[in-house]
Amino acid sequence: MNEQNQLRPTLWRTCRTMACESRLRLLWVLFDERELSVCELAYRTGMGAAQASVQLRALNARGLISCRREKMRVIYRAEANDAVDSASQLLAGLRMCHDRNMRFSTVIRQTTAFTHQRRIELVRILKEGPMDSEQLLQASGMSSSALSLHLRKLMDRGIIEKVDGKYSIFLPANQLGKVLLQVALFR
Repeated sequence: MNEQNQLRPTLWRTCRTMACESRLRLLWVLFDERELSVCELAYRTGMGAAQASVQLRALNARGLISCRREKMRVIYRAEANDAVDSASQLLAGLRMCHDRNMRFSTVIRQTTAFTHQRRIELVRILKEGPMDSEQLLQASGMSSSALSLHLRKLMDRGIIEKVDGKYSIFLPANQLGKVLLQVALFR
């Protein structure tokens, strides 16, 4: 993978990384503490050190945490990598979820609205204004079954709504949903 791809992870892959309870538990501990080693994080979350290390590397690859070496230890902190597009916005949204004691299942449910590139494409298409199914089929190039599946997921997650036969963007109720929508629309 070249350096440019490492610094520009796709939103849908970043959302897949965020939609994991183990990773969220690690991130929540990092929000509570300034910085911790892999072993300390593993202990506080009840994970094995190897599992914690893998999960931390995934968060780091998406720019949601940063790390530094201290002799033989790797120390992590909840700090966005400024070289990664939207990482600071996404981390701020996750921090709000932490500060409001949002359940992991709620965070995961919200992030899964954007875990597929086609759903992001649909939101961007709807940025132009309300459309019916036929207009969306034509604009997206998706099959009707794929379109139906993705629209249902976006509606279930509170990202779009259907009124009078037309789909349109709906401002999510929680802050993380708003951040995710903003990143999807303007990235």
